[in-house]
Amino acid sequence: MNSSALKLYSLTPVWGQNLLLTGFSMMLERERYGGRYREYRELLEKTERMSRGEIEAYQDARLRAVVAHAYATVPYYRRVFDERRLKPSDIRSQLDLPKIPLLTRDHIRRHFDELRSSAFPAKALRTGHTSGTTGTPLTIGYDRDTVWMTYAVFDRHYRWAGCRLGHDGNRVAVARGNVIVPLQQKKPPFWRRNRRHHQLLLSSFHMSRENLPAYFEELARFRPEVLDGYPSTLYVLAKYLQSRGEVFPLRAAISSSETLYPFQREAIEKSFACRVFDYYALAERTIFSHECERHEGHHLAMEYGITECVDERDAPVAAGTPGRMVGTSLHNMGMPLIRYVTSDVSALRTNDCSCGRALQLMEDVTTKAEDTLTLADGRLISPSVLTHPFKPLDSIEGSQIVQTSPHAVTVRLIRGPGYTDALTTHLVAELQARLGADVRIDVAFVDRLETQPNGKFKWVISHVPLGI
Repeated sequence: MNSSALKLYSLTPVWGQNLLLTGFSMMLERERYGGRYREYRELLEKTERMSRGEIEAYQDARLRAVVAHAYATVPYYRRVFDERRLKPSDIRSQLDLPKIPLLTRDHIRRHFDELRSSAFPAKALRTGHTSGTTGTPLTIGYDRDTVWMTYAVFDRHYRWAGCRLGHDGNRVAVARGNVIVPLQQKKPPFWRRNRRHHQLLLSSFHMSRENLPAYFEELARFRPEVLDGYPSTLYVLAKYLQSRGEVFPLRAAISSSETLYPFQREAIEKSFACRVFDYYALAERTIFSHECERHEGHHLAMEYGITECVDERDAPVAAGTPGRMVGTSLHNMGMPLIRYVTSDVSALRTNDCSCGRALQLMEDVTTKAEDTLTLADGRLISPSVLTHPFKPLDSIEGSQIVQTSPHAVTVRLIRGPGYTDALTTHLVAELQARLGADVRIDVAFVDRLETQPNGKFKWVISHVPLGI
């Protein structure tokens, strides 16, 4: 929703908010499931039965089309290729990708306009934002085909979980990061309804021990078949059931956006008497991977993009060797991202899944371990829901959240060009809206951010014991 719609939503009673959410969802449905969506869904049903060689041939054909388009219509790539005396014909397959330099977040920030294809009017591109869990938010653009392909892959993930998305799909309870219930609200309902898609949207910001009984009373009335959310939020719900010695059976649990730890998976699967189907997806729309019914690892959606892993010298590493993940979109012609390097670390598996699908497996991503905030009123705040206030702030070069007590949070910021005091005001207000007025939010401007003893970076650090 835009700012005007959000203001209207905040002033509307609960029944009206349910109508607005349903109407907004119907608008998104046309955008996400129209156009070539069904074509891409049918493609994915076909390609997952192909051999590895056939899938790689599809990737190579798409790569050649992306490279030719980028050279002809994207000023950044025309300049990069010409400086290296490369021609599109030099990139025949993914084996040739190392000829092209890596594309970093900083490149995108500095050359955003140059990275847009001249074949697309600026208003034709959707604008997306990264989650900010690296501490440095990023804005990217993508075209309608990317939207349709992305939701076709989401559909496949639900299908692998034995479920269906959409207005004719399963009943889904969603526990993610949108502020759908005013934070100052102290009594139920802590949820809203999207009747078009049979969704019960649960507020992740009101989940305290005092409030959780009301959540489960509503869940019992709603009778969901699927629970979809951040691992840490699903874990809060699962641990509450465990504390009461209860089970709430579901068909499947869908998790993403954070590391899913084995202890979380075990608790969620036990409490909801179903399997967890985890997926990994980048807001930059270059990499998508997801678990099938065998749960032997994450299958890369090879039709969606090409995934590489590189070492500290930016050289490709062999399968089985961990490295920074690099993704190339095979469908975003509006703003092609070729060899976009992430801050996430993984490895391509050398074995295949017993499900028989030839889509390559990857190891779990190792760089999304964050802490959960425990507040004085008992609420547990997932780090993923804290990313939203940072999304539009491209003039932040780095950030980190540190909780020192149940009542105090410090935001460490590295300011970049264009940063103003107004952005500080915006950031504090947005965080306050999620954490509450009784949580003090301090902003500290720093030159560098704290790392762990092992050298890894954590975006959220809490020194308060988890209050479950």
